[in-house]
Amino acid sequence: MTKKIIPKKSNYIQINDTQLYYEIYGEGQPLLLLHGFTQSSIAWLEYVKEYSDKFQVYLIDLRGHGKSSIFKEKFSVQEASEDVLKLMKHLNVKKIKGIGLSFGGDVLLQLSSMNPELIESMIIIGANGDWNAQDFPAMLNTFNYDNIDNFKWIEEYHSGGYKQIKSLLDQLPNYKIKLTEEELKRIKAKTLLVLGDKAEQISISSVVTLHETLKYSKLWIVPNTGHYAHDGDNRHEFLRLSNKFLSSEQAKSY
Repeated sequence: MTKKIIPKKSNYIQINDTQLYYEIYGEGQPLLLLHGFTQSSIAWLEYVKEYSDKFQVYLIDLRGHGKSSIFKEKFSVQEASEDVLKLMKHLNVKKIKGIGLSFGGDVLLQLSSMNPELIESMIIIGANGDWNAQDFPAMLNTFNYDNIDNFKWIEEYHSGGYKQIKSLLDQLPNYKIKLTEEELKRIKAKTLLVLGDKAEQISISSVVTLHETLKYSKLWIVPNTGHYAHDGDNRHEFLRLSNKFLSSEQAKSY
């Protein structure tokens, strides 16, 4: 049995009418791990021990998710990004590295465009900064609360029960982000873009375009892999490459 990792700190920050939950692990350079839509920070727990010997790891339940407040307003990637920015200011974190999956990746892209000095380097998994749920009607017809019995895995991530899960799934049709070329070119962070070649909602061409737009980026297309390109059979290689990419030595030689 894997020994449970205990955070050195866990707390909430009040942002207007929203409570945002976070945890901190380890020592070293700040590293932010951001989860996907309908997940929570629990999704990264098994990875914390792989980073916390080199980094001070920050896990956040993004707006509406996990132990954070249930959605009260229309979902917005920008508002979720502003939450993270306010939390970093509250914790007096001036430079951070990040790994974001899907929604978490979009948040990192948005955040690094809004505040180019904050994020030093980041890894974006299964996100491209240009996505609209309305372009995927088949997904919306399937991935909704009417079909919750098919998505029982969501329960483990959220403390607010079915009320919170319903609020999340009801917000999915509102998910959209479209960072312009001008906004993307503000990004200074050294970036590793990761995409499974069989990911259904993110095209390889869109991530290649993002790679060509970002001045300091590398691209890893993972073969025979879907949306969770960092996990499963690819986990060992992802951990090896991500630790190397995020290390200060890698940043200097980029």
